[in-house]
Amino acid sequence: MKHTLIQALDERLRALSNPQIAEGQSAYMRDQFAFLGIQKPAREKVQKELFKTHSLAQKEELALIIDHLWSQKQREFHYSALDLISKYSKLWTPSILTLFERLIRTHSWWDTVDLIASKHVGGLVEKYPNLVEVMDGWIEDDNLWIRRTAILHQLKWKERTDEQRLFSYCKKRAHEKEFFIRKAIGWALREYSKTSPDAVGTFIAQNQKCLSPLSIREGSKYL
Repeated sequence: MKHTLIQALDERLRALSNPQIAEGQSAYMRDQFAFLGIQKPAREKVQKELFKTHSLAQKEELALIIDHLWSQKQREFHYSALDLISKYSKLWTPSILTLFERLIRTHSWWDTVDLIASKHVGGLVEKYPNLVEVMDGWIEDDNLWIRRTAILHQLKWKERTDEQRLFSYCKKRAHEKEFFIRKAIGWALREYSKTSPDAVGTFIAQNQKCLSPLSIREGSKYL
């Protein structure tokens, strides 16, 4: 039997479907995903109401709902899953990282991975610092989205950023030709430059030969 929140979301979101909007949304994502054709404000309005009336109390319950939503074809259900994870951050324990990893490896694209990386994985590792050892493994992973997550997980940490680890991760992946890795390196450096411009400027200057032009351009934007 489906959880009542799953049933309610399914009914309410599908009722708002718009094929014309869906076609444009899918094209924007290079036709990798199907969409219902719901604009973000309309989806969030439904979520706000349903999340309030269908409260969750256990991590296992949350994981079950997330897995079901993630199994759906339409991208809006994936977005709802990520918003639900954010709402219930109080239920997070180190073991939920396994769920986050599963989401990163499945239906992978920047629109979901970057949120999971910076908000969910980043928030979890900040709360449980010992999990940084997992990030040290992820930076070497065969999956590019897992590597991208390792690079971006400190994106919102500002002065709490582990500078040495950030620079180490950037150097480890600097040789890659993959666009999403080069972009992630530049993005991570750019964000940290708002907190420590001198350190980022020095790092870029000392590693110009190994960093890609894209990473350098992005990382130097605020220097």
